[in-house]
Amino acid sequence: MKHYSIKTKKTPQKIRTLFTVGKGLPSDNVTRLCYLGDVLFAGTDKGLAYFKDGEISVIEGISEEVTALFEADGILFAGTTEAVYTVRNFTVAKRQSFTDKVVDIASDGNGDIWLATASTCYKLQDGEFVRFQGFDFESTHAMTAFGDRQVFAACPKALLVLHGKRPRWSTLMPSMCKAPSGIRTLTGDSLGGVWLGTDEGVYLYDGKSEWLTPDDFDFFPKCAVNRIVFGTDDTFYIATEIGLYVVNGWKTRFLGKGRYLASERALDVAVKSDNTEYWVATDKGLSRIELKEMSLSEKAEYYDSQMKYFTRENYHAGAQVSDISVPLSEATNEISDNDGLWSALYLGALCFKYKVTGDEAAKLQAGKTMKAILKLQNLTGISGFPARAYRRPGEHRFGDGHHEWHRVTDEIGELEWKGETSSDELVGHYFAAAYYSDMLASDEEKAEIAESIKRVTDHLIENDYTLCDVDGLPTTWAHFGPGELNDEEMWCWEKGINSLELVSFMRITEHLTGDKKYGDIAEELIKKHHYGMNLLMYKRYDSWANHIDDLLGILSIMPLLEYEKNPDMRRYLLLALRRHYNYEKIEHYPLFAFTLSLHTGGHTNIEECIETLEDYSLDLMDYKTDHTIRPDVEINYGPEEYGDGPQARWAFPADERVLGCLSYEAFCMKGGYDTRYVEPSEWLLNYWMGRYYGFIEE
Repeated sequence: MKHYSIKTKKTPQKIRTLFTVGKGLPSDNVTRLCYLGDVLFAGTDKGLAYFKDGEISVIEGISEEVTALFEADGILFAGTTEAVYTVRNFTVAKRQSFTDKVVDIASDGNGDIWLATASTCYKLQDGEFVRFQGFDFESTHAMTAFGDRQVFAACPKALLVLHGKRPRWSTLMPSMCKAPSGIRTLTGDSLGGVWLGTDEGVYLYDGKSEWLTPDDFDFFPKCAVNRIVFGTDDTFYIATEIGLYVVNGWKTRFLGKGRYLASERALDVAVKSDNTEYWVATDKGLSRIELKEMSLSEKAEYYDSQMKYFTRENYHAGAQVSDISVPLSEATNEISDNDGLWSALYLGALCFKYKVTGDEAAKLQAGKTMKAILKLQNLTGISGFPARAYRRPGEHRFGDGHHEWHRVTDEIGELEWKGETSSDELVGHYFAAAYYSDMLASDEEKAEIAESIKRVTDHLIENDYTLCDVDGLPTTWAHFGPGELNDEEMWCWEKGINSLELVSFMRITEHLTGDKKYGDIAEELIKKHHYGMNLLMYKRYDSWANHIDDLLGILSIMPLLEYEKNPDMRRYLLLALRRHYNYEKIEHYPLFAFTLSLHTGGHTNIEECIETLEDYSLDLMDYKTDHTIRPDVEINYGPEEYGDGPQARWAFPADERVLGCLSYEAFCMKGGYDTRYVEPSEWLLNYWMGRYYGFIEE
C-alpha cells in the first residue's frame, strides 16, 4: 500500500560542554559573556577568562567582578565593579577607574560607544570614557544604544530615554505610561525597537508610544529575563532565572539545568557569528552548546557505536554510574526487570537495519541477541516459562536471598534467574521471535525459535492463559484468560491490552510453527470470548498516565497486522490502532504513525514524529530535569485521578524531556536521576523501521 514519506535533511544536534573552576575558570559564578572574533570571553565575580584552542585561560590583572563586556574593532572592554579595562591581545592595555559599578557598554548606529555606571552615562572619546550625562536615579542597572544616539537605560523606578538638543533623560514611569516595572535588561535593534527583559517576561517598545507585552508573545517566556541576545540569523536567545529559551520564527526550545546548564539561573548568552555555537553563563558554571549538523543516519551510526556500553551477555539495557561525572565508558550494565523486552527493541532495530543496509555486523549482533532472548525462555527449568533476567557472582546483589531469584548453573557457571515474569516480557519475546524469524533467521534458527515459542505458548494454554512461576502461582501481570479478563472487574485495565497480546501471541505462534491449532485458539478467543471486541478498546484513556501499555500495544499489533488474514478482524485491528493513534499522536511517537500509515496509506503525523527523532539527545545521561518551574507549561491534573502526578498538557519536544524510554516521558514534569545512562535502542527501532518501509528518505 502506498504511503507518505519524508525526505530528511541534516539538523543541528546540541553538544554541551560544562566549564567550571576545575577547568580553568576564576569562579563558577559567570556574570557576562562576549565574543571577540572566534574567542569567547567570560566574566566572573573573580575576574575575566577566555576560551581559545579548547582551553580556558585567565586574563591577568582583573580580579574583581566583571559586570559588562563589549567588543569593538578587535578590542575588548571589560567593565567591573570599579573600573573599565581595555584588553588587547589577551592583555590588559588600560584601566579607567569609576566611583561606582559599570552596568553596561553598548554601541549606537553611528559607531559611538556608550558606557553606563549606576549613576552616570559616559561616551568613548579618544580611548577614554568621558562623562556625558548623569542619570536622574543613582541605581541604574541596564543600558542599550542603537540608531542615531538612541540610548535607553533602566533603573528600578523607570525606563530612561536620552533625547533633546541639550541631552536629558526622559523618565518613563509605569504609573505615567505603559512602561513596565522590574526591568532587568535592555537590547535595541536596527528598526528602533527596544527589547526589555523584565521580571514578568519580554516587552517590545517602539521608542515612542507603542508597547507589546508578554501576553502578546505566547512563544516567549513569562518569567524573569536576565538577558536578550540576537543571533545573526532569526534567533532570540533569552537568558532567564529558570533557564535559557531559544526562540526563532518556528519554534521555542527550553534549555534547563542538568542536560544543558549548570544552574537554573541563566545570566548571559554569547552567540558565535556563524551561529554554530553559543555559550550560557550561570551562577554555577559556563555551558558551551555546539550545534553539529547531523543526518538521521549519522545519528543512528553514533547511537549504534554507543550500544556496546549497554550490552551485557548480549542483553541490552541501561547503565548505572555513581554520578554525572562518570563517563558512559565506565558505567555498570543494568540487570533490569525486563531484559527480554529491552533487548527485543534493539533486536528489531538490527533486523530493519540489516534489511536496509546489508550490514553483516548488524545481522551478527541480531543473531546473538536472539539467542540471548531464547536463553531466557529455556533457563528456568519450567517448560515455556521465561526468566526476566539473570545475574552472575560479582554482579549487583547476587546472592542476596531475594525470593524471586533462583540459582542454577549454565555452561559458563553459576547464576541466578529472576521470576515473576510479566506480560511486558512476553510481548518482547514474541515481537523478537516474529521479526527475527521473518527477516534474518536461517532455516535452523527458524526451527529453534518456533520450538521455543511453541513451549511458551503451550505453557500459557496449559495454565489457563497465565504464566505460572516456580511456586505454581500465576505471576502478577501475565493473566490473559477470558475467565479473568471478561468476568473479573479487577482486570478492567488489562482487559483490552491483554486480549490484544494473547491474540497476537497465538497468531505469531501459528505463523512460526505452521500449526493451525494456534490460529483456531485465536479464532475461539475472538468469536466465543469476544476478544475482538475487547481489543478494539485495548487503549484505556487515562489522561496519558500509563505509557507501558502504549509500547506493549504497538509491539503487539505490528506483527498481528502482518499475520491476520481475516478481513473482518483486520478491520477491528485497524480501528483499534486508529483509536490508539488518535489518542497517542500528540506524543509524536513514530511507531504509531508508521504502522497506521503502512496499513492504511493514511497521512499521519510523520513529519512531527521525525522531528522527535531529530531532537532526541545525543547525550544519553538521564539528567535530573524539572519543568515545574516553567510558567509556559500548561499543567494536566488528569493523571491524579489514576494515582499519578500532574503532567504537562502537551508533549515536550524530545530534547527537553526526561530521557527515559522514548515512549514514556513525553509529559513528565520532573524526573531523572543523574546516575543512569539510557540506551538508545528504542530510538534505533523507530528510525530503522521508518527507513525500511520508506517513511524516512535520506
